[in-house]
Amino acid sequence: MAQVPEHDHIIDTGKSHLTLEELGHVQPGMARVMPEVGARIWKCYYAGKAKNKPLAAFQLKEAVNLMEMGVLLRPKYTDNMYKFIEEQVDVVKKAIDSEDWDGFQAAFQEMVEHANAYHELYDKPYLRWKIPEMPPPDMDMTPRG
Repeated sequence: MAQVPEHDHIIDTGKSHLTLEELGHVQPGMARVMPEVGARIWKCYYAGKAKNKPLAAFQLKEAVNLMEMGVLLRPKYTDNMYKFIEEQVDVVKKAIDSEDWDGFQAAFQEMVEHANAYHELYDKPYLRWKIPEMPPPDMDMTPRG
């Protein structure tokens, strides 16, 4: 094992020992974070379509948490990501909170369009997210209570 300076911390993963610098290199980038965001957004959409307020709100909140983690790891996206959250995502959140399901549909479509515009802004026009045609097979969207 390489000599580690005294002030460095060693992380024991149970299978290996990593320095903080090595640990930093294995943190996910947007290529790993955004598919997780997409999965949450997909679930949010179909939960909203089923008028399942708690599930739609939960999935949207988790998607935002992942977006915030993404900008922590890739700060160049900070300003635009927070603008997206504050402007587009917030409209979807308000529609969910007020159970305005017609407004939800319109706000959701606009959010997707803006997300794709940001992909173009960052020279990735080939990344075009769309709402999958079917609800996620791993989750019951039926409202409870």
